[in-house]
Amino acid sequence: MDTDDRSRGAHCAVAGGALAPRRSSVRHHICADSGYLRCELFNRQTLEETRAFLDAVVAAATEHRLPLILIRVRNSVPIFTIERYGFSEYLELTFKSKYRIALVGDTVELRIAHQYIATIARMRGVKLRAFASEAAAIAWLRSGDAAAGAEEVRGQWET
Repeated sequence: MDTDDRSRGAHCAVAGGALAPRRSSVRHHICADSGYLRCELFNRQTLEETRAFLDAVVAAATEHRLPLILIRVRNSVPIFTIERYGFSEYLELTFKSKYRIALVGDTVELRIAHQYIATIARMRGVKLRAFASEAAAIAWLRSGDAAAGAEEVRGQWET
């Protein structure tokens, strides 16, 4: 748990070697924070790392009973082959559970991959959007309007 998480009363978990030697630098951080689940993934490179993270997100969302999820991906390889990573299973679970998920990436490549994932998700009826900024993602999660944010994303990609 981070110091500022304690001061806010957030419930956090750090996994994947946050304090481990550099040989395995992938890590994730998941917190219940102000009505939504904040999930951060750092240095993800492989299929196994992706699945481990998504399994941890599902477990935390179930434990905390939070349907609003912010996923922030940093310094990671973009994913364009969603079937290879087993995203269909997660999208089906998300559709059945009525989760709302906002994706934020720290590079142009990640944001493009997230936009692709969001497009596939929307075609399957999943409330998932990609954003360039965390503030916009949180505003959409809290808005309660699944359609809100679509225009905001388009505007962010145009700039």
